Amino acid sequence: MAEKELSIVIPTLNEEKTLGFCIQKAQKAINSLGINGEIIVADYRSTDRTVEIAKSMGTTVIPVEEKGYGFAYITAIAHAKGDYIIMGDADDSYNFEEIAPFWNKLKEGYDFVMGSRFKGKIEKGAMPFLHRHLGTPVLTFIINLFFKTNFSDSNCGMRAFSKKAFAAMELKTTGMEFASEMVIKAGLARLKIAEVPCNLYRDKRDRRPHLRPWRDGWRNLRFILLFTPKWTFLVPGAGVAILGMVGLIGLTIRDLINPQFMISHMTQKHMISSSILFLLGCQILEMGLTARMFSESKKFETSDPYGNFFNKYFQLERGIVSGLLSFSLGLAVFLYLFLSKQMGWFYQMSDILRFDVAIYAMLAIFLGIQIIFISFLLSLFQLPAK
Repeated sequence: MAEKELSIVIPTLNEEKTLGFCIQKAQKAINSLGINGEIIVADYRSTDRTVEIAKSMGTTVIPVEEKGYGFAYITAIAHAKGDYIIMGDADDSYNFEEIAPFWNKLKEGYDFVMGSRFKGKIEKGAMPFLHRHLGTPVLTFIINLFFKTNFSDSNCGMRAFSKKAFAAMELKTTGMEFASEMVIKAGLARLKIAEVPCNLYRDKRDRRPHLRPWRDGWRNLRFILLFTPKWTFLVPGAGVAILGMVGLIGLTIRDLINPQFMISHMTQKHMISSSILFLLGCQILEMGLTARMFSESKKFETSDPYGNFFNKYFQLERGIVSGLLSFSLGLAVFLYLFLSKQMGWFYQMSDILRFDVAIYAMLAIFLGIQIIFISFLLSLFQLPAK
C-alpha cells in the first residue's frame, strides 16, 4: 500500500515566476479534497530560484539529469509515493485547484483520465490560433483514426492515471513525443479511460515558452507515423502493390483478347510501369513488416491478430525456401521463353505475350531475391536476447 493516495507531478525549468502559484493551488486542492497527497517538482537544472521556491513550500524536488518533457515525468513518477498521479505544467496555464474532476474519475475506477480544453474554457490568448484550429485537432484526429481512440484533445497537458496504469503503458520516449505516446499507449493497453473538461488559462510567464510549435508538432506527428507501421507502411504499400497488379493483369487480359485494343495509348511500357509499381509496393510492405517487428521488440506496439499470425508462422528457413522457389520459377520461365523461341520447342506465343510473360518472370526473380534478404532481416528480431 502506498504511503500517499495522490502525487501531483510538475516538471520545471526556470519557473520561478509561476511555480509558487501552481504549488499553492495544488496544496489547496489536496486539502479541500481531504487527500493524503504530495507534490513533486521534477527539475532540470534550473538556474533561477525554482528549486529554492519548491523546497521552501514543502514539495519534494527530484533532480532530472537529462533534458526532456518525457524524461522529467518518467524520472519523477518513479519516485512518486501515491497510488495515483496527476500531471500538469508549471506555467499556471492549468489550475491545480480544479483537479477534482480528475480525482473523482480516478476514484470511480478509471485508469487514465484525460483533460479536454475544448470541452472546458479556453481563456482569450491562452492557445494560439494554429494550435486551436489546426495542430491539436489534426493530431487528435490522426490518433483517433490510427489507434481507434476517442479523445477530443490529445495535447492537453493535465492528465491523471494510476501508477499501475502508468506501468502498463510502458512509456519510452523522453521528449515532447511523450504526450502522444501516453494517449496512444492508454488506448493500446485497453485502459479504462475517461475524459473531463479542463480549463486553459494564459501562460503567466514573462518569457518564451519551452514549447516550439512547429518543431514539437512535427516531432509528435513523426512519432505517431513511426508508431503505426500499419498506416505508414502496410496500407500504402498494399495500395501501391494492388495498383500495380491491377495494371499488370488488365494489360495481360487485353493482350490475350485483343492486343490492338487501345494499343496507341496503353503500350508495353505501361506493363513495365505496372511491374515497377508492384515491386515498389512489395518493398514498402517489407519495410512495414520490419518496422512492426522493431516496434514490438521495443514495446512501442502490441501484437494484433495479424501480427500474431506472422510471428507464429514466420521462420527464416521458410522465407529462404519461398524466395528460392520464386527465383527458380522466374528462371524456369525465362528458360522456357528461350527454348521456345530458339529451339521451336513447346507452345509458341506471339511476341506481345512473350513480352508479358517475361515481365512476370522478372517479377518472380526480383521478388524471390527480396524475400530471401528481408527474411534474414526479420529473423534478427527473433534472436533470443536478454
